[in-house]
Amino acid sequence: MMADKQTTQLLELDTVSFDADLPFLAQPLEGDYPPRLQRETRLALRVLAAPGETPDDTNPVLMRLEAKLDLALEVSLLERHPDRPSCTPCRLGLNAVAWLDTQPWTPGQPLLLSLYPNPDSALSLCLHGRVLESRPHGGKLRLLSADIHGSFDLDTHLMWEKWVFRRHRRAILER
Repeated sequence: MMADKQTTQLLELDTVSFDADLPFLAQPLEGDYPPRLQRETRLALRVLAAPGETPDDTNPVLMRLEAKLDLALEVSLLERHPDRPSCTPCRLGLNAVAWLDTQPWTPGQPLLLSLYPNPDSALSLCLHGRVLESRPHGGKLRLLSADIHGSFDLDTHLMWEKWVFRRHRRAILER
């Protein structure tokens, strides 16, 4: 995968990461990280961390059933979240994310990050974060990074790691 010019200019992260243009939105977080969003994110991460490869001897009936379940999940999520943020260049790492934004975020500010694992998916992740860095980037754009480790307990962090590593490896193969 060749990263575009905007993506390559994102702030560096100190862990394994991948670059993508994903539906992504940062919002101020007033109060605590809502338990409902934690639960939905945990369930979404279970789907993302599940093995993606299917053995050659997989039963076609099971594959068809899985495809039907995937379709049902996507349709129900589209109804639940009809509005989605626009695609934004972002870099997702094990403990932090980086992105471009027009908002003047300040370091230490708590925020809620909403992202979709790919542009066509209705599956959403909501992560609690704190702004680490905010730099001007020409015009109204800013380069930002946020610490997201507070979003995860041990189990959900392992699922997040699996997904990030999988996407990182795929990006290397696509180069």
